[in-house]
Amino acid sequence: MRVLLSCFLLVLAVLPAEAAPVELKLWHAYRAQERTALEKTIALFHASQEEIRVKLTFISYDAYLDKLNAAIPLGHGPDLFIVSHDRIGNWADSGMIAALDPLLASGTINRFFKKTVEPLVYRRKLYGLPTSFKSAVLFYNRDLVPQAPVDTREMIALAEKHSGRPADGGLPNYGLAWEHSDLYFHASWLFGFGGSLFDSAGEPVLDSPANVASLNFVRNIVAERKLAPLDVTANKVTSLFNEGRAAMVISGPWFRGEIDAQRINYGVALLPVITSTGRRARPFVGTEAFLLSARSTHVPAAVQAMDWLTGDKAARVRLLEGFQPVANHALYDAQVLQKRPAIDVFRQQLKYAVPMRASPEMGLVWVPIKHALENTVRGRASASEALAEAQRLVRLRIEEYRQGHQLKDRGQDLLPALAWGIGGGLFLLLLLSALFFRRLKRRLREVWRQRGAYAYLSPAVLATLVLIFFPFVMGLGLGFFRYYQGEYFFVGGKNFVDILSSREYSLTDSFSFYFKLVMTIVWTATNVFLHLTIGLGLALLLKDPLLKCKGLYRVLLIIPWAIPNYITAIIWRGMFDADSGVINHVLGLEGFSWWSSTSTAFAANLVANCWLGFPFMMVVCLGALQSIPRDLYEAADVDGASRWQQFRQITLPLLKPALFPAIILGTIWTFNMFNIIYLVSRGAPNGGTDILIIEAFRWAFERGDRYGYAAAYSTLIFLILFTYTLMTQRITKATEGVFD
Repeated sequence: MRVLLSCFLLVLAVLPAEAAPVELKLWHAYRAQERTALEKTIALFHASQEEIRVKLTFISYDAYLDKLNAAIPLGHGPDLFIVSHDRIGNWADSGMIAALDPLLASGTINRFFKKTVEPLVYRRKLYGLPTSFKSAVLFYNRDLVPQAPVDTREMIALAEKHSGRPADGGLPNYGLAWEHSDLYFHASWLFGFGGSLFDSAGEPVLDSPANVASLNFVRNIVAERKLAPLDVTANKVTSLFNEGRAAMVISGPWFRGEIDAQRINYGVALLPVITSTGRRARPFVGTEAFLLSARSTHVPAAVQAMDWLTGDKAARVRLLEGFQPVANHALYDAQVLQKRPAIDVFRQQLKYAVPMRASPEMGLVWVPIKHALENTVRGRASASEALAEAQRLVRLRIEEYRQGHQLKDRGQDLLPALAWGIGGGLFLLLLLSALFFRRLKRRLREVWRQRGAYAYLSPAVLATLVLIFFPFVMGLGLGFFRYYQGEYFFVGGKNFVDILSSREYSLTDSFSFYFKLVMTIVWTATNVFLHLTIGLGLALLLKDPLLKCKGLYRVLLIIPWAIPNYITAIIWRGMFDADSGVINHVLGLEGFSWWSSTSTAFAANLVANCWLGFPFMMVVCLGALQSIPRDLYEAADVDGASRWQQFRQITLPLLKPALFPAIILGTIWTFNMFNIIYLVSRGAPNGGTDILIIEAFRWAFERGDRYGYAAAYSTLIFLILFTYTLMTQRITKATEGVFD
């Protein structure tokens, strides 16, 4: 029996073990119906075979791209991920994604519309398989516009019919609404007028006559005829349409999910023909696609999964259940189109759409074009002047980007630079140790005698080093490097020299470092003054012993400080809206745009931040006032001192020890106040209300990923605040004796 058991175990040992299925990680940012449809296609894929299992991970779109950029280079990212095509150029150059040409079976891409494949090709290599495409179309309210307009003349006539303020004096209506300062939507008019962004050699041609004509067309509709809202966001477009206050809207396929279909009987149509040119409006077409991580260890399985999940069977599920305009041309048959007629409009619009470039240069035109549109629509510059400035900035950005090739060729300079930096740091440390040897020796003896106390402090010191000191040193060092194609190259002090010399702009230009510095100082000084004045005034009122319900007033007045500041910013942004904002309603400024000039936009930011900041000063002052002995005021009354004399001779001097540290902290907080400006005025007009910290953010994430330049900006901000803190402490002696 024992022999038989041994033979049986031996047979089991030599039999081939069943291979475990390959597990692929797939990241996505789909929501609602799109997410449900994707999950169903994954289930169908699992049912079709047993060798591969796909693990889905949902990541919020706000953090999606950052997580991809952080995880993939370290090998912790997904094997596959679904994303729009616009980052393909940067990711391909930095080696984050793999080209699919040698991996796909012959004829695979033939199942897709050609225009949906073109955005996925970069430097003649294919980097993705399309899932769906997106382009702008015309949505219209059938109750207001029974038939979609054929050309722009008819569109303008219909818009004029449904624009204006109603007889009862309610909120204004608009015949047309779209994000007119966004290049994605403006592309419909730009290409429709025969314009272009780049020539055949890849050079920018933003200031062409056709582009100028497209900007003048938008200005005529928005600013002159007032057929579309001047202050507009994606949320406002949605709310106007759902409230029946916008007869027509230009948007993409995602807009269908935002429409209140129970209230609005809507239709979808092609964008109209531009009457003056005879060409139909030609929007951008972008492609969402499966991309393959260059760090994937399961490439054959990943390619097999991509091929199946973009096949006709899976695409049918995404079209019918996810309401996506899929890229597979075979699915647009009579049966499908009968069920989803709106989807067919996107297929028809695709014939006139222009594939969006995937090159990094494309990412450099968005902000300059946005500013050109805003300046033209709001009358700050003519269309030709605005586009000439945009052309200058884009050329400058592209030249700087292309200089990265030269930096990459000199990559060997990085090691000597690091060696010199480390060696110089060690030499400086030894020199300082020699110069201050006695003082250092005495300090080390004191630390050793009090080592027990320092042991208790060590967790806090360690946390400070990890969370503050090390990131600060990393940011400081990053200011001496240039980022290009996923790598950093040493450039010495070039970033600091370019910033301080204002090489790219004149000193009075709104993008100049010195303009931002002056704006930041004015912003900080006015805010701190108002915070202190309002806070101290309210504290004096709440200190009055005859005041009833003081507890209730304190709770109500501290609420603005308790609410997260980004929520406060969003609320104030809505209150300053040109059409439906309560501020304009109270002041009788119907249709007035606060974001058209620097002074009014600054005032709006100031009001919002004062509402947010005065409670801190009020609490500090109230606590300090309660610590002042009543005997001093009684003695002053006996001596006949007036209220003003008591305030100047007793209250203010005794408040100084509490006020000076509060003012220093308030200055630092306000100097770096990001949320209010970024969410209220959003830098309008044309970056004129941005302060230094927001400018650093925009250089890092909105102007070609210039991380080193942004780090240099941040270092200069630190030096300014560090100098300010040392000066104020020396003058006010606010922290004197604290560390004794």
